[in-house]
Amino acid sequence: MILADLIQKITMLNEKQLTTVISYFKPVEAKKNEQLLEYGTVANRLFFINKGCLRLYYSNDDQSIITRFMAFENTFLTSIVSFISREPSTEYIQAVEASELLVITYEDFSYLRKTIPEWDKMYIYILEYGLTVITSKLGNLLTQSATERYRNLLKNNPELIQRLSNSNLAAYLNVSPETLSRLKSQI
Repeated sequence: MILADLIQKITMLNEKQLTTVISYFKPVEAKKNEQLLEYGTVANRLFFINKGCLRLYYSNDDQSIITRFMAFENTFLTSIVSFISREPSTEYIQAVEASELLVITYEDFSYLRKTIPEWDKMYIYILEYGLTVITSKLGNLLTQSATERYRNLLKNNPELIQRLSNSNLAAYLNVSPETLSRLKSQI
């Protein structure tokens, strides 16, 4: 199990603790385009993606969509601010592809933090990963042109270009679909 391997890599859980932790993750299958978190609801679940793709996004008053993050296999995803603060989410989570997930609730995650102190290493890992991703994406949006962002995506994450629809890819790059088409024809 990939999740168990990742947990073992990050923490020093013994076999009994690992078995306990894994027992709290429940398998969930999400259909393509299924909403897993709605705006205004508290993020009560943390998703681990075994197979598929989830996106974390915002929707403006004019119904335009801004994708903050695309999460693929072997990645955790939630609306972290809502998950931690227990406040309503300002984001949505949607399955971009049919996805096989392992899901743990906030209550179970918190229970593990209280009863297995070593589990906090996993919590720190998730927070650090999220902070790194957010900071990197924000830096790219502030300092790179659309062309540079597309070239970096081609170089560093070509699977995104192959797996995502043009509209999702454009939202991820924070460009219009027309701009994405132009970029693809130029590069």
